[in-house]
Amino acid sequence: MSQKNTSVLIPIYVRSRHLLPKTISSEALLGEMKQILILHEGHSYQLRITKLGKLILTK
Repeated sequence: MSQKNTSVLIPIYVRSRHLLPKTISSEALLGEMKQILILHEGHSYQLRITKLGKLILTK
């Protein structure tokens, strides 16, 4: 008499360390400036700190 294997494999997804997003502090990115320009695919974006200390990215 043969037995069937009825166990179910459940996939476990583990993110590799190199796939996690790079983390950069706003201080390291902006330095003492209140704004920087970022070039992306031929377009210029402005990243700036508001008076309330929030970050805003605009095209």
